Amino acid sequence: MKSMQKPIKTVVNAAVIAVMASAANAGSFSLYTESSPAAIGNYAAGIAAEAADASTGWYNPAGLPLIRSKEAVFGAVGIFPSIKLHGLSTFNTAGLPTYQQTFDGIKTSKPGYVPSFHSAIPLGENATFGFSVVAPFGLATQWNRQGRVRYAATTSNLLTSNFSPEIGAKLTEKFSVGAGIDLQYSRVRFNQVLGSPALMHAFGVEPSLLDSLSYNRGQSFGVGFHAGVLGMFYDNHTRVGFNYQSQVRHRFNGYSRLQGRLANLSPILTPLAVLESNPDALYWSNSLASNTIIFPEVATLSLYQDVTDRFAFLASAVFTGWRSLKTLELDRVAAYAPFPANGQILANSVTTENYHNAWRFAIGGNYHVNEKLMMRVGGGFDQTPTRKVYRDIRVPDSNRAAASIGAHYQARPSLGVDIGYTRLFGIEHAKINKTAPVGSSSTYNVNAGIKSHADLVGIQAVWTLDQPVPVTTK
Repeated sequence: MKSMQKPIKTVVNAAVIAVMASAANAGSFSLYTESSPAAIGNYAAGIAAEAADASTGWYNPAGLPLIRSKEAVFGAVGIFPSIKLHGLSTFNTAGLPTYQQTFDGIKTSKPGYVPSFHSAIPLGENATFGFSVVAPFGLATQWNRQGRVRYAATTSNLLTSNFSPEIGAKLTEKFSVGAGIDLQYSRVRFNQVLGSPALMHAFGVEPSLLDSLSYNRGQSFGVGFHAGVLGMFYDNHTRVGFNYQSQVRHRFNGYSRLQGRLANLSPILTPLAVLESNPDALYWSNSLASNTIIFPEVATLSLYQDVTDRFAFLASAVFTGWRSLKTLELDRVAAYAPFPANGQILANSVTTENYHNAWRFAIGGNYHVNEKLMMRVGGGFDQTPTRKVYRDIRVPDSNRAAASIGAHYQARPSLGVDIGYTRLFGIEHAKINKTAPVGSSSTYNVNAGIKSHADLVGIQAVWTLDQPVPVTTK
């Protein structure tokens, strides 16, 4: 049966981290803004220089000395993406007619919720200790298991939890420094359907008959750091801040499960063998592992400028070193390969992402309506790190613009509330045209256009636990 397909020699055609994004963020799977709900209100403009609350411990710990009271910040950001694809998927097998499916408007719109916590405790007159719990990377996509791109991806999910003790200190009245340790836990889950539609069509049966779910899950722990400096001028009305967040290295370990006919199908492919295979069979690998995945470094330069007693101008430029994501590998995946292999196997997969470094720019303003209410506004541009030749449906990313609005309300001296809203929208006609190998003689191509936008909604409470320590500056 040389002309027939040899299905699924390799299970995963996109490796662990590159698959874990939603089009909600142009910066692939980065959750830069979402670590502070207040930052949603002006797209994080001036975030490394403003030092408005204890969240500065994450965005620039050099701002912590400006927090002169014990403070706790509790927040959450809701992410509501809308991603639609229109195009064509093609399953090619040597010697067989192609299996094609067209689609128009298929979508994934799985919301995400990102909690955060920040605290600050002054240590004398010139230093403050902070602690942050954030999720710097994440989000998810969910494509229908019976859908028309199922052989490329179904579920993709990434969760990170970052725990950071931080400290900042004033060295002079105009200069402060700060640093923190990043203890980062990461968990990934990703699925796709494995099958042999061209071969099944040649057999004269339903093309999806061999469809089997590949379920893969792993976890990792990594350590990094972040550090910053802050310059304060003109009685603190002008502030310039710089923060650096280091790379964090992860090596994922977990398990892989193949569920369906491929999990117990014999190596000899015949119509009878297919029909006699168990559609509920399971084949496990408990030794799933990835290569070392490097989460990117992030450098932020910010400006805060009081223009009048009521209005402040803010700006940020953010560099993300996405070039750390190049070739990715996943080893010992539960898979199937026909004769001359033994049927069920443990396979290795290598994929090339070749991300490029990316920039993000934001400007914004704060306007104090009265002593209790401050309004925020902002916007900016976020560059995608994905390249056209490697982009796939797991990361349907594109360059994006953002528009933001928000407010801070000081309900009482000990309690303030922040709300923020950001709309992210594409500024180009992004496309996917990715071909991936799915066996020794087969490939799967998705050629599609992307229509996407996302809404980010944030809310947080800023709780002052004691009376502020008096300071002479603003």
